[in-house]
Amino acid sequence: MFEFLMNQYNQQISHVQLLLMVVNALVHLSFAGGVARDAGSLHKLKRRPALVSAHVWAFATLIGGVVIAAIYWFIHHSNLTISQNLKE
Repeated sequence: MFEFLMNQYNQQISHVQLLLMVVNALVHLSFAGGVARDAGSLHKLKRRPALVSAHVWAFATLIGGVVIAAIYWFIHHSNLTISQNLKE
């Protein structure tokens, strides 16, 4: 009886882990797409992405997820750095 319950519990944990991995992958893809799109709009405004190219920002966001997207936003759209970008 105990082994049966443990087996079911392990199967449920496996399914939850798989679901979390899929959701995590979708979040990473959507944020990477958003960063790539925003970097493209920067290019249309004749502004270059800071530090690295737009492709590298998108790839880094694909790997790093929300944390890298937040760093990208802070560098490119924060009120703390927007005044420096306008001077250029």
